[in-house]
Amino acid sequence: MKISQLTNDKVMISLCSDDMKNFELEFNELGLSNPHSKRIITRLLTLACTSSGLATHNKQILCEALPNCDGCVLLISLSDKKQKRKTYRIKRIKEYPCFKFSSAEHFMSAVEKLYCADCLFYNNSAFLYKENYYLVFDYPLVPKCAEHILLEFSKRVKGSKTFISRLCENAKALSRGNAIIHIGSFM
Repeated sequence: MKISQLTNDKVMISLCSDDMKNFELEFNELGLSNPHSKRIITRLLTLACTSSGLATHNKQILCEALPNCDGCVLLISLSDKKQKRKTYRIKRIKEYPCFKFSSAEHFMSAVEKLYCADCLFYNNSAFLYKENYYLVFDYPLVPKCAEHILLEFSKRVKGSKTFISRLCENAKALSRGNAIIHIGSFM
C-alpha cells in the first residue's frame, strides 16, 4: 500500500493485489453499500489523513476507486461542506422551426438560395404533404440570414412534436438528415 498526497485536498491510496487479498476486498464489491468494504475504506481514509496531515472535520469527502493492473487506486478528495453545488437545468425544446412552401418552385428557389448562402445546415428534412412542401429543422434556432430567405418563399408554421410526428408518418419524405445540402448539391 502506498499513500501519497497529491494536493492540499487530495490523497491517493494505491493498493496492490496483495493488499486487496489482505483486506479481503474485491474491486467489483468495493463501495459504501457493502459493510466490510465500508469499514476498510474508513480505516484507509483515517490512515491516509493522519499520515498526510489532512483534517476531515467539516469537510465533504469524495472517494473514487479506479481499477489498476495490479489492484486498485483510491482517490480521496476533500471539499468544504458550505460550498454549494451548481445545478443546471436542460430546457426542453417545445417546437422546431418548420416552414411551409405552397409550390415546388418556391421550395426549390429557397433551397438554392440557402445552399449558395454558405450557411452550414445540418439536421433538416424535407417533406411533401397535401400538395405543400415542408422544411423542418432539428434544432431550435435558424440563423437570421437563413430565416430571411425562408420567409421570402414560405410561411413559418408551428412545428410542435405532434405536427412533426404527423409529417414523418404521413408525408412523403423528400430528404432526411441534410435536405438543404442534399437537394442543393444537384442544382
